Amino acid sequence: MREFDVSILELMSQPEKIDFAFQPIFEVETGAIYGYEALMRPSPYTPMEVIAEFARLDRLNEIEDITTYYATKKFLEKNLEGKLFLNSFPAAYVSDEMLEKVHQLVQHRLKSRLVIEILEYTEFNNYAHKTKSAQFQKSKTDEEIAIDDYGTGKNIDEECIEFYKPDIVKIDRKLISGIDQNTANQKALIDICNYMKQKGIIILAEGVETREEYDYLKNNYPVTLMQGYYLGKPQI
Repeated sequence: MREFDVSILELMSQPEKIDFAFQPIFEVETGAIYGYEALMRPSPYTPMEVIAEFARLDRLNEIEDITTYYATKKFLEKNLEGKLFLNSFPAAYVSDEMLEKVHQLVQHRLKSRLVIEILEYTEFNNYAHKTKSAQFQKSKTDEEIAIDDYGTGKNIDEECIEFYKPDIVKIDRKLISGIDQNTANQKALIDICNYMKQKGIIILAEGVETREEYDYLKNNYPVTLMQGYYLGKPQI
């Protein structure tokens, strides 16, 4: 761990000072903004350093609380259009107390505009998933579920789809990078797209960083949504 004037725990104890960047997600057919993914920016640390420390202490629920409330707050303050994609750990969930605080903040402004994006850091967790589902059913938010980093070998199997029954699957950038030149990835993506189409799941290609990748995906695959530096970088 690098040496800084403030520790990770000290930094996260003042969550109101933590920045969030928002990266746009676009509809391929219309070019319109579909929504934004909220990305924690806990300077001077990286998000992965913060996650690793809280995972070590078995305190990921606290990160879930912080990101859910403060990312939502900043999203609404910026008056951003479309849907809000909130990252969520498979084994963590928001406390009832924090969820009530979020509801007071939101006042139904995110009804049908919230997407819970399941990250790949931990294994499936029945209790956490059922708790999240029950909380959002109670709040009548009509949230959707997205699976992050699909196609990396961590979230690739059918068990993940059957467990979460997602509305959206985000294809990992490892498959997207250089897709216009990589025949192995092209074939893998065809198989994934066919499977998702059968399930009625929306396909989002993330990590689109070049015009060539964008054009190839748009012209050859049933990709509904795209996200990446070519289309728009995260902005604080």
